[in-house]
Amino acid sequence: MKERILIIEANKEIRENTAELLELKNYRLLTAEDGCSGFKIAKQYHPDLIICDLTIADTDAYTFLQLVKQDTAIFNIPLIFFLDGDPCPDENHKWMKIAKGYLCKPFTAQDLFAGVVLGLSARNATRSYEYNA
Repeated sequence: MKERILIIEANKEIRENTAELLELKNYRLLTAEDGCSGFKIAKQYHPDLIICDLTIADTDAYTFLQLVKQDTAIFNIPLIFFLDGDPCPDENHKWMKIAKGYLCKPFTAQDLFAGVVLGLSARNATRSYEYNA
C-alpha cells in the first residue's frame, strides 16, 4: 500500500486537485483547509508526508512548523511547502532550512510527483532529525 500524505491548503480547488492527482498514483490522502485542522489530523493519522501552503488560514506556515516540530509524535514527518510567487525563495528563511522541498503555484503534475518522491525519500532516509527554532 502506498504512503499516506496530508495536504493542508486553504484553496479548495487546489486542495482537491492535488489530492486527486496523488490518488491517481495510489497514495492515501488526508486533507485539511487550515493549520489547526492539519495539526490535529497529523497527530491522529501520522502521515508519511505533509504538503502545506505557506499562507494557510488561521496560522502561518512557520507557526505550524513549530507546532509539528515540537510534538514528538509527529516531528519526523517531512514537510513540503506550496509557495505563491517567487520560484526561488530566499534559502535563509527558517522554513527553508527544515522543509524537504517546495512547490511553486501553479505547479505541474510532474513537479508534484517529483516533490512527493523527494519528501518520501527523505522520510525513509532519515527517520529523525533535530529542529532548532
